[in-house]
Amino acid sequence: MEKKQVLKRLYVGGLGHTVSEAELQERFSKFGNVTDTEIVIRKDDQGNPMKTFAYINIGISEADLKRFEIISAQSSAPEDGG
Repeated sequence: MEKKQVLKRLYVGGLGHTVSEAELQERFSKFGNVTDTEIVIRKDDQGNPMKTFAYINIGISEADLKRFEIISAQSSAPEDGG
């Protein structure tokens, strides 16, 4: 039985400034069919990168999306409890 997939646009923050679209595609393809990636690098007045994030369009089942959300929440939780 195939899982019904929905197209989602995910925000991924806290990325390194050297991340590539190919790297994001490889990492997120574990969860579903990556259809598009957009990397955004915000720079300061001198042109130095300050913040890097991405938007990823992915065809993903609701079950896999929930699994991804759990992994994401666990990786962003403080280790010492706050």
